[in-house]
Formats: sequence, C-alpha cells, structure tokens
Amino acid sequence: MERNDLPLILQAKDVIKVTGLSKTTVYELMKSPDFPLIKLNERKLVYRDQFFAWLDSKQQVPAMSGREGE
Repeated sequence: MERNDLPLILQAKDVIKVTGLSKTTVYELMKSPDFPLIKLNERKLVYRDQFFAWLDSKQQVPAMSGREGE
C-alpha cells in the first residue's frame, strides 16, 4: 500500500495496517506526547503526512564508532 493510497486523515485501524502493530500497541503510541494526535470527540486521528513524518523521525540512526576504516 502506498502512502498516497491512504486517506488524508488516518484512524487507528489505518495505523495498524501501515505498521503491523497490534491495536493495543497503536493506542499506546497515540498516548505518546510527541505523537501528532488529533482528538475529535472520542476519536483518535492523525494526519497522514504528519504520521509518516513522525514515523520517519523514529528511525534508529546507526551510532558512529568514531574510528575510520572500520
């Protein structure tokens, strides 16, 4: 599934499909202070582009050993 195939505003079920995480884990992620959550009444939503920007920011950057040639 391509990013642009997703709706502009994602529901938890969309985040579950994209990440492959469990429902419980996705709802826990949505509680994170840095997660770009939109609360509309009792619904938890996220703008597609903000979600992918947040997800990209979570990528682990390999640590540099500081030693060249290794």
